[in-house]
Amino acid sequence: MSEDAASSPKADTSAEDAQARADAAPRSPLRRRLATVTAVTLALVLVGGIGAAYAYYRFLQGNMTRHDLGAALSEEERPPKIGDAVNILFIGSDGREGGNAAYGGRDFVGERSDSLMLAHISPDSRVTVINIPRDSLVQLPSCSPYGQTEGTTGYYGMINSALFHGGPPCVVKTVESLTGIRIDHFVHLSFVGFRDMVDAIGGVPMCIPEPMSDKRSKLDLKAGQQRLDGEEALSFVRARYEIGNGSDIGRIDRQQMFLGALADEVTSSGVLTSPSKINKLLQAVTKHTATDDDFDLSRMISIGSTLADADLHDITFYTVPWYPAPSDPNRVVWDEEKAQRLFAAVSRDQAVSDSLLETGAPKSTPSTSPPPPSYPAEPSTEPVTPGNASAPSPSGDGITGRDATSNPCVNGLGEGTEDGVK
Repeated sequence: MSEDAASSPKADTSAEDAQARADAAPRSPLRRRLATVTAVTLALVLVGGIGAAYAYYRFLQGNMTRHDLGAALSEEERPPKIGDAVNILFIGSDGREGGNAAYGGRDFVGERSDSLMLAHISPDSRVTVINIPRDSLVQLPSCSPYGQTEGTTGYYGMINSALFHGGPPCVVKTVESLTGIRIDHFVHLSFVGFRDMVDAIGGVPMCIPEPMSDKRSKLDLKAGQQRLDGEEALSFVRARYEIGNGSDIGRIDRQQMFLGALADEVTSSGVLTSPSKINKLLQAVTKHTATDDDFDLSRMISIGSTLADADLHDITFYTVPWYPAPSDPNRVVWDEEKAQRLFAAVSRDQAVSDSLLETGAPKSTPSTSPPPPSYPAEPSTEPVTPGNASAPSPSGDGITGRDATSNPCVNGLGEGTEDGVK
């Protein structure tokens, strides 16, 4: 049928056409949430009927490795909970056990955090993600032995070592002690888990602005629009040494761009309303992740249905303000004043001012490592905005927030102001 005929008052409209238009129309937040819950329910029921749905739910729940944070951490040493927002710490592990051995040497001992991301989910579905550079030199707290780890006394070192010394509880303790933000839940994710989750949703479309190759991560992508499968996506977010100047900060930029594309795919392509994709995603998540005891499958589904309401412009990525470490240009230290303002704003569920997030060489470099920060004060009635942010700006170009709509083919694969950081 021609466009003229289709728009004519005399044209007949079939039930199929009406349904197609209804499906194509933008979903209201409530409809998206209901559709998500319905898809999860159908995914469970379709596996073996209503009678088997609960048993399958229990099976998925049993797949997950759980950690008792309450027993591992002292409540007196943790920051207070402020407000109703949810803070989830994502720990990407570089461990080489099991299927992960294919992504590195088999003689690799222990595990360290290859990536650290703190996701702050506001009650109104705004999401703020703070990337913590793995090369950050920080004051690590003392951690008790946990699982197969031996624990550690407090010392000044790289933040990715916390996982090696005391497992996920030590990572939570470290991030809480540095940021003053109460961690409600954590997700400990392996290489294989990330790969399988991307494959579960059918891959992620991305526009690659220029050919990219990195032998260590087995990355080989041509320029242009393409859909990355799990292996390609894993290589993309892990690539570092042969792309740009080889820094972790540049890799964080690429990870943020991928996560923006992932959020777009999940919210716009029907993933959350597809029982088959939801089922595959649930299996991948529960098989390859570890969480705290309170972050069970029902809690995950509840948060997922809430995020179905989120607009991509409400998902923003930041990197902890930093500058090159005076003792080692291959490491970074945090701009404590700006970092603490960022953490305080997130802890209080306030808007984040981009003016606080400039990075590069500071006006003056401290001669000694800064002490661990104190917890944020009680919530302030005045939001942190560009108008009242008074911290001096360091020299160099700034890295500011990036929302999930950023397009790498438009914005480029920016490397930030790395100043030789590797």
